[in-house]
Amino acid sequence: MLPGIIGSLQAMEAIKLLAKIGSPPLGRLIHYRALSSAFREIKIKRDPHCPLCSQNAHITKPLSPAKDMIPLSEITTLELRQILADGFEGILLDVREQDEYFMHHIEGSELLPLSGWPDAAANLPKDAKYLVHCAAGIRSARAGEWMLQNGFSDVTNVAGGMKQWLQEE
Repeated sequence: MLPGIIGSLQAMEAIKLLAKIGSPPLGRLIHYRALSSAFREIKIKRDPHCPLCSQNAHITKPLSPAKDMIPLSEITTLELRQILADGFEGILLDVREQDEYFMHHIEGSELLPLSGWPDAAANLPKDAKYLVHCAAGIRSARAGEWMLQNGFSDVTNVAGGMKQWLQEE
């Protein structure tokens, strides 16, 4: 029943936008409490650092089509262990948050949380070899794809991330 209520509300807001009638809740979040059948409106402030909608937005067009994208190579954590044992000469980049890093991290890794990107990544050397990891491989894949799209030449994602690394110990 709840999905039907919310779906009906969303459909009504779409109709109001398309027909240019009424007052759609742009810039506001409507919170519905099903147990008390009550609505609450929350005003949303624009993030001044948003890469999409701020005054200094740097995302101004859709990403390039998939055919133009450079595929991100991937290795397993077992392969990473071997590469490190063989004397890896590059940057092992950890894109998790600081608290995750302090709980467990791979010796020699450099922390650069994905939450601070793209500004934080702007100072990375583009010609270095990168092995990028996170907790499970999702954030590191996102970081690796961004790096490839922004001129980094040698980036590899570590599938499984820190979770897999710890399971193997």
